[in-house]
Amino acid sequence: MHQASQTATEVMLSFQDVSKVFGGLVALDGVSGHVQTGEILGIIGPNGAGKTTLFNVVCGAFPPSGGEISFQGQIITALPCHRIAHLGIARTFQNIRLFRRMTVLENVLVGRHRKASAGLLGAVLHLPGMRREEQRLRDDALTYLHMVGLDDRAEALAGSLTTGQQRLLEIARALAAEPQIVLLDEPAAGLNTRETQALAEFIRRMQEELGLTVVLIEHDMRLLMEVSERVLVIDRGRKIAEGTPSQVQADTKVIAAYLGDEFAANSAPTGRQKL
Repeated sequence: MHQASQTATEVMLSFQDVSKVFGGLVALDGVSGHVQTGEILGIIGPNGAGKTTLFNVVCGAFPPSGGEISFQGQIITALPCHRIAHLGIARTFQNIRLFRRMTVLENVLVGRHRKASAGLLGAVLHLPGMRREEQRLRDDALTYLHMVGLDDRAEALAGSLTTGQQRLLEIARALAAEPQIVLLDEPAAGLNTRETQALAEFIRRMQEELGLTVVLIEHDMRLLMEVSERVLVIDRGRKIAEGTPSQVQADTKVIAAYLGDEFAANSAPTGRQKL
């Protein structure tokens, strides 16, 4: 299972002057930032600001039009998705991407596959070592399902889950690959109040118990501000602010672009309160 291996003062992920142009549309315009090892970074901005595009560029889904991305000191700007994932970067998606006709457990096993080591011959011959590894992978997958409260739905089809449960399943699948950093794209979308409260606690557990670094895009401002240690704000493809939750909530550019005066007036001043 996952263990923390670095100190929280190191920069795990950085992106410098990253741009992305689609035809005549500038989705990212020289965005720079970093994520420290062990922290929870929130990213906010209006719809269409470029938040998900930043995730796609970092994870190798889109090549950047300019700029440089590094992970643990290694330049990953030109690497394909599978190489970046193998280095230890996992993500969830704004539009849920599950194998809906596979079981909940099988979906997590897909995320766990790169931890298999018995090899093709062992699988074909169904050797004892392969059978033991299959059981180990299954046990690990059930552990991740238990973390998100879905272990009792392990044999259900993924397509039968509620939207909120499917988002939690995506998180479990991402964790099954034992990444070092997890990029969560609107994980609270479709969750009810109780599920959102549980998600907030689980994000903290990801950091504190699993030793993970977390980057969170979320429109639920109360959730994001309460779990994030720093917040980066993007508007129209550009970074307009960065700081602690309280600093960002008080920033006039952020209020004008996104939060609104009512949120700024009513929000808690600290970023680590319970829901």
